[in-house]
Amino acid sequence: MDNESMKSELVRAADGLLMLSETDAPLEYYFHEKPEDGFFDETVVVQWAGKPAGKKVEVQEVDYFFRNMMNTYPDDVDKRKQDAERFRQLVVTLKNLLQDVKVYRIHEIGIDVFILGRTPDGNYAGYKTLVVET
Repeated sequence: MDNESMKSELVRAADGLLMLSETDAPLEYYFHEKPEDGFFDETVVVQWAGKPAGKKVEVQEVDYFFRNMMNTYPDDVDKRKQDAERFRQLVVTLKNLLQDVKVYRIHEIGIDVFILGRTPDGNYAGYKTLVVET
């Protein structure tokens, strides 16, 4: 799949979904070419985010990160159940389109979150969003 098709699929999967926290932020498509030296870890994500070196980054599995968005309870309204299903489908889409999908949470009061995986051509794509936790 080429990058434009992948972007289209990822944008479609996240359309209208919001990361629920003390602020409800959209999931924005994110793409970055692979680093010149091929090395990738959380320090690279900090650099891509434009943050100073040394920022604390928490790496999570994508299922764990979205766990609260995907869980439903018997008394949830239909909209909540529909959103939970859409988040489950979003995780499936990420895993189908990208390799080694991880969540990188750059800690500040407003936590910059990057949900990234490797594309077939070795670049990185996914989403960026903001989570506020006090």
